[in-house]
Amino acid sequence: MIEYFFVIGLTLFIGFIANIISDKTKITTVLILMTFGFFLGPVFGVIDASPGSSIAEILPFVAVLTLIILLFDGGMMMEVGNVISQIPRSALFTFLVFIITTVFVALFCMLVLSWPFFHGALLGAAVGGTSSAIVIAMAEKAGITKPAVAFLTVESTITDALCIIGAMLVLQFITDSITIDMGGVGHVLLSMFILAAFIGAVLAILWIVLVRRFQIYKYNYMLTLGLAFVVYAAAEYLGANGGFAVFIFGLTLGNARNIAAYFNINAETIFSPLTLKKFQEEVTFFVRTFFFVYAGLLFSPQYFTPFVILITIGVSLIMLFSRKIGDMLLLKKTMEKGDRNVMVAMMPRGLAAAVLASFPVLYGLNIPEFQPIVFGVIIISNVIATAGIFLFGGEDPLWYKIAKRLDKTIIFLKKELDAGKQTSEKNPEETAEEGTEENKEKEKKEKS
Repeated sequence: MIEYFFVIGLTLFIGFIANIISDKTKITTVLILMTFGFFLGPVFGVIDASPGSSIAEILPFVAVLTLIILLFDGGMMMEVGNVISQIPRSALFTFLVFIITTVFVALFCMLVLSWPFFHGALLGAAVGGTSSAIVIAMAEKAGITKPAVAFLTVESTITDALCIIGAMLVLQFITDSITIDMGGVGHVLLSMFILAAFIGAVLAILWIVLVRRFQIYKYNYMLTLGLAFVVYAAAEYLGANGGFAVFIFGLTLGNARNIAAYFNINAETIFSPLTLKKFQEEVTFFVRTFFFVYAGLLFSPQYFTPFVILITIGVSLIMLFSRKIGDMLLLKKTMEKGDRNVMVAMMPRGLAAAVLASFPVLYGLNIPEFQPIVFGVIIISNVIATAGIFLFGGEDPLWYKIAKRLDKTIIFLKKELDAGKQTSEKNPEETAEEGTEENKEKEKKEKS
């Protein structure tokens, strides 16, 4: 029992140190915390997180709790104008990349692993979308513009639902259980997010009115956070996307005064979200730190055989290629180059992929190495995202520094080569005369 309290305290300090390292080096806190969790559990066995353990069994609860906190935080910290402007393009990008990833992963598995097409498509659907919990954590410190952060956040909130629905559709194809109407699927997806946005916005506005009417300032943050849980539960109960509803709820609260001013309402009468944001930063740090350490506990060294690693690299490269296609088709003329490079690399997989990794077993399908490949993709995709931030993020990215040094080196070498050519082009008599004159000057200096 005592060791668990020690681990809790140590984890918080590791989270703080990880933030400092991230600020100095751009190495994301996600990888640092997951590595700490990996050593804490599978390597040294301090905490038992093996399949069937109590730690492993609470994954769904921990994942949803983290999702609510981080999406609420993501909405609170964003400007509503940036989000609204990015929703159409981000949604189109998300669906395009998901379809390309699913199809190409399926073809890859057919050719390399000799899997049936729909078995490969199930793998593609499982790893077809980014993790909102991880993307939000990474995007905040990626050194990209606010519109780019909004774009990535909206994408990640959509993909969690898209991956699960896509995987369910593929499973229905495999089992031949029902006939699937793709038009109906699109209608369901659209209605899920429209209803979620409505629930999140309406409950946020009602809460603002109640706080203003009854002067609810004591315990305001805890009540607001409690309402965020209610928003998620209500949206899921009504068949909407709970995560997106919480995101819109946070977005509306965080921009309450801007929205009031837009409708010619005296903004001074609306409660300031600054206090909420300060408390939210502390809570987000706590939850995010423990979630990523918890995620590291779930990895097993047995997953990482040479064969699985090679397949994982292949699948990850397909995912990167899919995002590059989406970038070239939809973002080339509308986003800055630095933002686009980070956005292409921002492909970390997490919660949805980890949950979907167990789907074949749950549905009685024998797909060899499915779960190890999914967990391998989670790790490599996070490494690629970290490398993308490290190379392309910030006002003075690493690739630009490397390019400047290479330019200087090339210019220096060119000058040296030109000087060498000029020397070799002189005739022997001129060279001899220059040598004689130099010798005479040396003799004069010696005599003096």
